[in-house]
Amino acid sequence: MKETLDTDITIEAPAHTVWAILDDIARYPEWNPLVPELGGRTTVDQQVEGVLTREGMPTVPLKPTLTAIVGARELRWLSERPTPGEFRAEHYFVLDKTNDDITNLTHNEDFAGTFLEQVWEPINTLGRAAYEKMNEALKLRAESYASEKPALHPAVDGGSYASESLVGQTLRCGCACAQVEVKINGPVYHNHLCGCSKCWKPAEALLAMIAVVSGGNLEVTSGGEKLAAVDGDQKIVRYACRDCGTHMYGRVDDADHHFYGLDFIHPELVDGPAPRPEFAGFVSSLVETGTEPARMGAIRAQLSDAGIPSYDAFSPEIMDMIAWHKVKLAES
Repeated sequence: MKETLDTDITIEAPAHTVWAILDDIARYPEWNPLVPELGGRTTVDQQVEGVLTREGMPTVPLKPTLTAIVGARELRWLSERPTPGEFRAEHYFVLDKTNDDITNLTHNEDFAGTFLEQVWEPINTLGRAAYEKMNEALKLRAESYASEKPALHPAVDGGSYASESLVGQTLRCGCACAQVEVKINGPVYHNHLCGCSKCWKPAEALLAMIAVVSGGNLEVTSGGEKLAAVDGDQKIVRYACRDCGTHMYGRVDDADHHFYGLDFIHPELVDGPAPRPEFAGFVSSLVETGTEPARMGAIRAQLSDAGIPSYDAFSPEIMDMIAWHKVKLAES
């Protein structure tokens, strides 16, 4: 005997957001009424373990093996009884990305085996109702994430940018008194947001703000004795205030490095508005530093609404320059 329990739902959220919720099984207890508990690693051929709950039916242990994973498109797992041919169930989610903001979700399970005839009626009625309840819960969670308006960075969220050059202005640390002060004596270029784990970020900001000045154009005018290298083993050595932790500038000492001759600053540390960011880089690194993958769609949408292109490295302009630098090194 073979049967399919078929359900579907349209979710007003990007497929990436829906997928991230399905794949983040550790958070199932927060929202999933059908599978309120599931543990393990979601990679192909791995077995995960939890429970399946359906109103009006017994709670049953769940120990399926993951059989297919296609990021943001498909997730399948297989449960079988030890006796061959007795009972087999393949549970699957297929995400159809109709556009960037709408996902059609197919949530089905294919059943087969000699035991199926005894249990199909409650599966098809009570089980179907439980699957549809999960679909609605998934829709609610995904649409909630998709509609979020995350705080990216105070300079961006305020929407006010510098209309004049920062030449002659002073970067100040966060100390209430005896501040570290660094004067900018040259033009500021390539201002951007960054999601990497190394860049200093203001409190509550998801992204750092970084710009560069040509070497020799920064002058420590006060509090230099409070500056210390954050990590001297990094290619870009950041110097921060020992007291408040604010990063004041970064410098490259390796003459072969593609950023040699540049100093990195956080332009929001001047007294007035910072320049408008040209792009946001290393955005996906936010996941590595603790941001829920399901929230990344809203973050990228907020950047887009602010007119800031987002990338998972530097901008194409800078990446081309880095590639050309590698060619120059190889030919020298």
